[in-house]
Amino acid sequence: MKKTVLMLVLIAICTGQAYAETLYITDRFEITLRAGAGTNYRILRMLPSGQQVELIERGSEWSKVQLPGGPEGWVSNQYLQRNPAARDSLQELTARLEPLAVENESLKAENERLLIMNQEIARQLEETKRQFEEAVSNYEHLKEASAEFLTIKEEHDALLARLEEKRNRIEHLESRMTEEFLSAAIKWFLAGAGVLLAGILLGTRSKKKRPGLR
Repeated sequence: MKKTVLMLVLIAICTGQAYAETLYITDRFEITLRAGAGTNYRILRMLPSGQQVELIERGSEWSKVQLPGGPEGWVSNQYLQRNPAARDSLQELTARLEPLAVENESLKAENERLLIMNQEIARQLEETKRQFEEAVSNYEHLKEASAEFLTIKEEHDALLARLEEKRNRIEHLESRMTEEFLSAAIKWFLAGAGVLLAGILLGTRSKKKRPGLR
């Protein structure tokens, strides 16, 4: 007998635990929590839409539930559902989405800032590339100008050397011409002076001989 009672108690406990699940009041604005399974039982409390209750016993039309930390009572099955009310779900979803919306706006602003920064970096990169190409071009021109300058300098030095050589030759020729001119002039002078002296001597002798001829 005792074993039978114990088994019945265990079955009752297991049955109660099997029905223990969380349910929600439907979107109906308010429903009645009654003292028994039927509308003829007195109303214990009005339950608002979305009210959470714990299922204790499920019947064909009415189920026994318990409010969190509150009394037990019976509710029509048509007002019970496994998911929260759509209004509450929407509010919860909205509350969850609001931080995401704020974060999304922040990410959009950050993305816009990064886009502007990327455009500025691209512009600076293009400007740097242009300056680099210009520097390379100037370097090439400088190399060409330097090579041309070296060639012109070598030609200039060669011309200066040839000019110096010709100048020295001209000075040497002028020196020789001056020496030869002076030598010729002296010779002509000496020759003229000799002729003049010979004439003078001949004239003197002629004068001395004339008185003896008388």
